[in-house]
Amino acid sequence: MSAMRTALALAACLAAAAAHAAPDLIVHNALVWTANPDAPEATAFAIEDGRFVAVGADEKVLAAAGPNTRVIDAAGARIVPGLMDAHIHLGNGAMSLKGLDLRPATSREDLLRRVAGAAAALPDGAWLLARGWSAESWPDQRLPTADEIGEAAGGRPALLTRMDGHMLIASRAALEAAGVTAKGPKDPSGGRISRTAGGEPDGAVYDEAMPLLQAQVPGETVETRRALMRRALTEINSMGITQVGAIESRSWLEDVLVPMDEAGELTLRVRAAVSEDETASRGWIMLQKWAVSMRSASPRVQVVGFKGYMDGSLGSRTAWLHEPYLDDEENPQNTGLPASLASSGELGRLVGFGAKMDVQPWVHAIGDRANTVVLDWYGDIPAEIRRDLRPRIEHAQHLTPLDIQRIAGLGVVASMQPLHKADDGRYAERRLGAERCATSYAFRDLLDAGACLAFGSDWPVVSCSPWLGVEAAVTSRTLDGSVFVPEQAITVEEALRAYTTGAAFSMHTEDRTGAIIAGNLADFVVLDRDVLSIPHEQIRDTAALETWIEGERVWAAPGR
Repeated sequence: MSAMRTALALAACLAAAAAHAAPDLIVHNALVWTANPDAPEATAFAIEDGRFVAVGADEKVLAAAGPNTRVIDAAGARIVPGLMDAHIHLGNGAMSLKGLDLRPATSREDLLRRVAGAAAALPDGAWLLARGWSAESWPDQRLPTADEIGEAAGGRPALLTRMDGHMLIASRAALEAAGVTAKGPKDPSGGRISRTAGGEPDGAVYDEAMPLLQAQVPGETVETRRALMRRALTEINSMGITQVGAIESRSWLEDVLVPMDEAGELTLRVRAAVSEDETASRGWIMLQKWAVSMRSASPRVQVVGFKGYMDGSLGSRTAWLHEPYLDDEENPQNTGLPASLASSGELGRLVGFGAKMDVQPWVHAIGDRANTVVLDWYGDIPAEIRRDLRPRIEHAQHLTPLDIQRIAGLGVVASMQPLHKADDGRYAERRLGAERCATSYAFRDLLDAGACLAFGSDWPVVSCSPWLGVEAAVTSRTLDGSVFVPEQAITVEEALRAYTTGAAFSMHTEDRTGAIIAGNLADFVVLDRDVLSIPHEQIRDTAALETWIEGERVWAAPGR
């Protein structure tokens, strides 16, 4: 009897060991694009403890199934690695879900009608906040004045932020609440308050002058911000995104993202760069030290860098250029508006200070001169430190041919947002001329030079859909249907790499994310079509059916 018990016990142990060795989940009968250059296609993969443990053909992977393995037949669906957004503003994006979206405004009059409609629904005294407008496609591109906005808003304070976030137009009540009148204040370094010939502010406010008004807006409670973040996470996961490079304030990180992660609510992996409305070097030094202390803030939140600004944007004519804008009739010598820390050189010193602490610089540079100067600073970082640090240029939109080669040679990451090309391409040649535009959004040239290309969205500036970004990178089509610098177009697979392996490299996670290979975290997306074979004009309609992170499904389309 004891021998039988021993045999049964041994059999039970062997069965338990076999069950433990078997994967938790197998997905088969799929078209799997792995992002692994050595084996780019597979039909099945297995997952155990949140990681891929086998990738290959159906028969080989299915042979590893155990009695407790869940097996999913993908019915021939295309599957890709979890997509990444290398440049996103989670906090701003969450807040944008509450405000008025002015992207659809087709004219100044339409914008004012939308403002009036939104204002009528607000309680007395509430500020009206909106963003997303762009005048470049309006029949008459004159901006509404402070008084016109005030009339539409019913006399209440109103701030209407341009789509790029580098300019806003304000109602008279908002200007007065901030003390912005004919008597002052003077323009801060790196900012500008537009005024009439008589000195009255006309409502347009640029870059580092914007916080004067934004500081007057009543803040939201922490619980309201967390509720908005939950909505934002659903929106992002529905796009197939599993990891982001997030540009966030201390408050959004400490009060929202980290607590939500600790509560099990964070359905994204977040690698963050801290960003604040800070213009003093001392303040930035303290932020960099804080970033070091938050290197592993929570299981899915890691602060890895800091976000600095070189300049503004092309649309606001505040990107910093070597030569003047061609279409600024009011200021024909305008070469842009460098940020105060950039023009003083303090930002370069902060880059060097942070590099010594392994704080990765994520520096916004759009104009060609802004890119040249930041590359000079990156070149001053010792090569062995720079190689490990992987400094990033955020946007890198208008480059000189020489700087394209410098980005590759210095090992700098070009963190770019292809959907911006579809927007800027409508008017870029008017601003810069054909010669300078030839190396705008230089995806092709950067890849050919050997640079790391990491794609993101800059949400809420534009949609966080990676499929709109892939289409823009591949077709070079603009929002108005024209074609802009098609010689810089890349292939669908190259664009997908920029949203997977390139983005992972930019965030120092290429050893565990970005590809469907054994050992990596099991992040993947089931798509509704084969994005690698459909006509390019259909790419924008691609949708995620399911989004998985570490072997757990975090989003599914209705009916799945």
